[in-house]
Amino acid sequence: MKQQILKRTTPPTVNPVSLADAKLDLRVDHADEDTLIESLISAATDYLEANRGAINKAFLTQTWTLSLKYPDRDYRIWLPVTPVQSITSITYYDASNLEQVLAVSDFYLHGEEDWAYIEPKPSVNWPGTYDRLDAINVEFVAGFGDAGIDVPESIRQCIRLLVTHWYTNRSAVNVGTIPTEIPMAAQSLISINRKGWVY
Repeated sequence: MKQQILKRTTPPTVNPVSLADAKLDLRVDHADEDTLIESLISAATDYLEANRGAINKAFLTQTWTLSLKYPDRDYRIWLPVTPVQSITSITYYDASNLEQVLAVSDFYLHGEEDWAYIEPKPSVNWPGTYDRLDAINVEFVAGFGDAGIDVPESIRQCIRLLVTHWYTNRSAVNVGTIPTEIPMAAQSLISINRKGWVY
């Protein structure tokens, strides 16, 4: 794998699972532990989400920037966070190390839930670039949608299972029992949603 820099520049403003839904699962009808429950929702989301989570996909709409030296041998740039909604901008540093802007309309975006790449249209060529790690920068929007309901229900249920499990078991191991860091139901949901294609 070639060297690259991947950075989330705009995270989602909400979580895929609401505080109300989590409290319903936990049968909590007071506000004393709202902060704790919200932190567990965020932790469960982080545990599962891109770029290094167990499922490794973007859940709610968010913006990422991928920087790399050059496209692959097929003149494609593979986007490691999916599903990709759109390309916001493509810039590069020319032979004089000056930043230039490419027209997004000159590129095709191909992809599905597990993979995505951009490539220039037949009449377009990648320009020559300066020798630097961030010679080409692609800003893109990823995620299933803007609201929790846009995220597959199996992923939302996985988050809810983790929140319930972590709330009930405040440590990784129950004394005198087998370690129970992740419940089996959550493991199953992770397996069916895990990114099946790796860049």
